[in-house]
Amino acid sequence: MKIIDICPECACPGVEININALENIIKKEKKENISLESHYFICTSPLCNISYFSNENTFTNNDLIHPIWYKDDGMNVPICYCTNLTRGEIIEAVKNGCKTIDDVQKFSKKKIITGKCESKNPIGKCCRNVFLYTMKKK
Repeated sequence: MKIIDICPECACPGVEININALENIIKKEKKENISLESHYFICTSPLCNISYFSNENTFTNNDLIHPIWYKDDGMNVPICYCTNLTRGEIIEAVKNGCKTIDDVQKFSKKKIITGKCESKNPIGKCCRNVFLYTMKKK
């Protein structure tokens, strides 16, 4: 049986992430603190200041290049980390009649890059459902 890893600050469950996701979102000056032998987890609490943790160390929200979408509800927060498409851009596109992810991407005129989720997304997974949720929420 696998034991659930919990955040050392808030005790919420952690989700194990790919080390590439961590390396791509941590500020350059903090990267030396990443231990490649460790297993890292993302804190699932929207209210906690800890973003990532392992048995050896923690990284706070201030240690990140970009905020994590569920920890910051601002309009400049990326929802699609592959294209750096923000919550505000998605909402604006929907207000202008966009109904699909493709529509939003075309409206934003950003270079469409997909399939980099494992390393670009803070959780290391595809943003599709978060993207769709953001479109509905407008």
